[in-house]
Amino acid sequence: MKQKNKQMGVKHIHQGLLAISLLASLWLAGCQGSTTPMGTAAGNRNGVPQRVDIRGIINTSRYDQGQVVLEVEGTPSQYSRYDRAFVLVLPTTDVVDGNGNSISLSELQRGQNVAILLRSGGEGNMVGMGVARKVWVEEDN
Repeated sequence: MKQKNKQMGVKHIHQGLLAISLLASLWLAGCQGSTTPMGTAAGNRNGVPQRVDIRGIINTSRYDQGQVVLEVEGTPSQYSRYDRAFVLVLPTTDVVDGNGNSISLSELQRGQNVAILLRSGGEGNMVGMGVARKVWVEEDN
């Protein structure tokens, strides 16, 4: 009788471990957030991820004390988290042009197409606000 109870206990432990490992794998698969690059766009030379926090045109650019605040307006897309965003670009932010070369903050100007990843995904629903982690200046379409 004791042997049978011991086998039942081991069986339950195995089932419990199986269930925990299944839940853990599902949880880890779901950990990849919307701000994490999910791959690059086909044919893109400078490595812009297909999914970004905001992709659009710079409406306004305000430079002050080594920082730039951008207002970027895009169109609703499954590959962009926000339709419009206010983005603080710090001197330490990685800003690259269409060829993948680093450019300075002063080269960001109104009318340019940009794709931006925000630190921690930014905040907001349709309109986002946050600090830029990386900015890509895209070629005009």
